[in-house]
Amino acid sequence: MNSSSEMPSFLKNATRLDWALYAGLIAVGIYGFAIIPFRATLLLNHTMVYTVLTGSSLSVLSHAASNPGRWPYLGGVVLLAAASSIKFLPLFFLIGKRWGREFLDSSFGGRPPLWFRKLERFIHNHIGISMALAYVPFSPIAPTIIAVVGGIARARGWAVMGFAFVFAVALKSFYAYLGITFGTQVQSTLMVIDRYVTWITLGLVAYMFAAIYYKQNKKK
Repeated sequence: MNSSSEMPSFLKNATRLDWALYAGLIAVGIYGFAIIPFRATLLLNHTMVYTVLTGSSLSVLSHAASNPGRWPYLGGVVLLAAASSIKFLPLFFLIGKRWGREFLDSSFGGRPPLWFRKLERFIHNHIGISMALAYVPFSPIAPTIIAVVGGIARARGWAVMGFAFVFAVALKSFYAYLGITFGTQVQSTLMVIDRYVTWITLGLVAYMFAAIYYKQNKKK
């Protein structure tokens, strides 16, 4: 089986837009992995930089713990963090709109598992509710998946991004409340939880790629 037959159709006859989207997807992945080793240092020593780069909820908590009562400042931090946390969602929405469901299929080596197909149907029918669930603290649902499915479903882009921003603001406000109420006492606990969630996420990503590799070799 030659390599061209393994390539998804949206890349076989790709236009400049398709290659731009593909390059953007790779860049987002590199960006996310590149920041992981510096998360603790940035959070503790360069909190505002970390907020701008990632929109981290823990950075909002740190700002709030250090600046109680500075409501205009904290309001700006919340809005900045919310905007930063959704900055890549338009890319994933365009990918879903442009490449359709084949993008999701290719992400799972040709056939998504049953649990994901059920999740996809739920997201397709309940974009707003799904986005709200994605912004529950430590939610396993990624907003990027909802953005992709929203694009596939031909939802209004402004509505998907609007839902994401509103719920991101709510999540960051919750962390600001924790910072004001409990100070840095709760930060160390949340950092431990966040670290475990990160490693679990990386483990699931590694498992997914391993499963895809196994399926492709089995087909060959």
